[in-house]
Amino acid sequence: MTALVTAGRASAADFKVTPLGRALFDAAVYAPSDSAFRPGVAIPDVRLGAKISYGDLDGRVEFSYRFGKLYLADMCLQWNINKNSFLKGGFFIHEFGLQCATGAAHKISMEEPIAQTAFGELRLLGAMYVWENAKFHFAGSLFAQPEASVLHANQLGNTGFGAATRFAWHPVTRPGRIFQIGLSALGQSPDYAGNRKNPVTDFAARYPTRVSDVSLARTSIDSTASIFKFSPELLLAHGRFAAEAQFYYAVVGRRHNLPTFHGTGGYVMGRVLLNRGAKYSYSPSMASLANPPAKSWELVAGYSFVDLNSDHARIFGGFANSANLTLSYYINKYFTWRFNYTYANRRGTHGLEASHANIFQTRIQFVF
Repeated sequence: MTALVTAGRASAADFKVTPLGRALFDAAVYAPSDSAFRPGVAIPDVRLGAKISYGDLDGRVEFSYRFGKLYLADMCLQWNINKNSFLKGGFFIHEFGLQCATGAAHKISMEEPIAQTAFGELRLLGAMYVWENAKFHFAGSLFAQPEASVLHANQLGNTGFGAATRFAWHPVTRPGRIFQIGLSALGQSPDYAGNRKNPVTDFAARYPTRVSDVSLARTSIDSTASIFKFSPELLLAHGRFAAEAQFYYAVVGRRHNLPTFHGTGGYVMGRVLLNRGAKYSYSPSMASLANPPAKSWELVAGYSFVDLNSDHARIFGGFANSANLTLSYYINKYFTWRFNYTYANRRGTHGLEASHANIFQTRIQFVF
């Protein structure tokens, strides 16, 4: 009996609930300031949730409140198979490229690059297996189309499915000396969303600000038959200097012998910790750089582009690029203050008007 009581106490001690939350507070001004770009303030995201741990199992659920609407952010269960691998299932962001390693509150350029906005992946309902060791990181996923989390199967008509994989080689990961190259690939059937006869694929990028909501480049590809995306990545760090880059290539096959759509994008960012003696460190769980420690100042300069013009398919969603400079102060492990300047523009082509904006913005964020 004593043994059973002791085992029961040990089991209860293994059960742990950790509250999760975040709040982002933005302010921005624009030049030119017109009917599309209005200076102001916003609370782009407030989240509350919890992480539950019990033995080899972890559970997570988070809800997000954004601009008057409530959304499911994450809901997943993870089995930690051993120290090198785990299996996760539910509704979450699956690994595709380097940008998947950082959530919205930890984007070093304040907002993610416009190429990631156009070609990256949202949260998906599915399962992902991850394995990593001292030199390699592998993630493989099976998932359903995004609407499967909010619509019944009969409302979708047909449910689209896909698979994704990310492979990264990181032979050097000690503090101040980091090197990683990787490749992600994704293939999926069309997202039907109730339209079985003419499924449509959308790629879109918005100006990298959330105080005003303005489209930068966008295209809709009808008669979609299949979608393939590829993304090589590069990560380097030496002392307090670091750089990362990612390229995106998307191919959309179409029905009825319509020509294939091809889209491209990419970004490169240079980073420097301004504190004397600081060094970048590595996060093996997500195969990326770890967040800088408390009291760190970091300066990031970046460039990104997205090309949604496909001459072969006669589809013209626009060519856009952006350059940004971001200064971040990591006050402590909960609070970060960011200052950002971004110049973004879209070229005029095929009836699409040229557009540009100078964006000056700041964000105070609280994450626990």
